[in-house]
Amino acid sequence: MERITISFGIKEEERDLVSEILYEAFSEKLKPVFGSKKKSLRIFSRYLNAPKILVAREKGKIVGVAGLKYDNVNWLNLNLFDAIREFGFLIFRVGIIGFPLVATRLKGDLLLDVLAVSPEARGRGIGTKMLQFLLSFGKERNLKKVRLYVIRTNEGAKRLYERMGFTIVKLHKIPRPWRNVFHFDGYFEMERSLNSD
Repeated sequence: MERITISFGIKEEERDLVSEILYEAFSEKLKPVFGSKKKSLRIFSRYLNAPKILVAREKGKIVGVAGLKYDNVNWLNLNLFDAIREFGFLIFRVGIIGFPLVATRLKGDLLLDVLAVSPEARGRGIGTKMLQFLLSFGKERNLKKVRLYVIRTNEGAKRLYERMGFTIVKLHKIPRPWRNVFHFDGYFEMERSLNSD
């Protein structure tokens, strides 16, 4: 495997690539909320908090992306006014449909909101390296734990997180009307303490 570097920050010209990687990994969750692929890509590209995006690079090209929330930092700078500007009256659709997927962050936690590896780079340990980096980052910032959510049927991601010491703390069931919208019925909340090791 080529040398993989993990760091925060993307260049302006990398916004579209990062948006594509995120959309490809999360289109199942995004399409019902944001609508079209074009709209999802535009929103990602426009509102990515460029210096706060964690990326994995191979030969200088981004092959992995992680979005974190901690303290007052968010990887996506989409506030209510931006959402209204983007969606207009459809904001109610976004709010109602997306409500079951809203992840909260408790004070002192690092929330891994998204982790995505480009299709051509999967299966080579890039997700593991990114998780190792963010665990170290969380410890350095004296955060208590890392939390994340994974779709119940995403066995590959769940196994990766379990190998990295995460445990399931709760199964969140998607209410019946939303199951047909998202095409999955629940997701696991997983966490790992940063006080151990």
